Amino acid sequence: MLTRQALGGPALARQAFARQGLTRQAPPQHRQTRAAAPRRGPQRRAPREPQQALQSLMSGMAALIITSIVGLSAFFIIADERRGHGGDSAAPPPPVSSLAISSRALDDKPLTQGEVFPEQEIRLVSGAAPYQVTMTHIDTDCQIATTGDLGALLAENDCSQVVRAGLTAPFGGYQVTAGIFNLADEGSAALVTDKAGDLVEEGRGSFAAMGGLGSDPLAEPLAQVGWHSRGHFLLYCVIARPDGQLVADDDPYAERITADLVEQYLGETIVAKRAIEP
Repeated sequence: MLTRQALGGPALARQAFARQGLTRQAPPQHRQTRAAAPRRGPQRRAPREPQQALQSLMSGMAALIITSIVGLSAFFIIADERRGHGGDSAAPPPPVSSLAISSRALDDKPLTQGEVFPEQEIRLVSGAAPYQVTMTHIDTDCQIATTGDLGALLAENDCSQVVRAGLTAPFGGYQVTAGIFNLADEGSAALVTDKAGDLVEEGRGSFAAMGGLGSDPLAEPLAQVGWHSRGHFLLYCVIARPDGQLVADDDPYAERITADLVEQYLGETIVAKRAIEP
């Protein structure tokens, strides 16, 4: 569950084929005439024209029905192939296993700066303005990225490393620190995620910012933090306004930044890669 909270303020939890009809015109009727022997009195013609018109109409309707059946059959064949039953269907997405990232014992490859922040920018949508990465840092001392009692809590749950970066958001000029803590297992990550809420709300500990945000968010109570766990990882971000004003709990930019970096980028792009079964 994603948690967002303004430092020094109340806690806020956020979870964050139609086909064209075919028509066929009935063939034109050709009246046949032939010479007849002269008769006395008025001549009467047998009522053949209505029958011919009806037959032509029925023939046209039958042709239209057959054409429609053929067209619908082709449509369902194509649709069936697109669903993956045809020989040219696209390959299915790779399977994802939550078990693969349930513990560091199973997922024993350490995080690296190149894995978590490989580029100088993070572009979540093609053509959209990117987040600019201004600095990156990796450390085996998890307490360096925290303040107060949060560092001790991470140490108790066997945090082995933290990888983080300083970023500038593409909207509002907001300054952000985002990162990943590597814990022993998903139970430990969930426990820290839960207890961090009390620490932040009570002012007894929090996540530290980088660079221009200052090293102690407790001394910068105007910032907002967001965090949640996935597997044996704890993902977080610290957000500050460029004008130094309070980042309110309902700040739309902060909400967007937390969703973009914590949930989508760190959670779905970086950590999820480790959950793909070989």
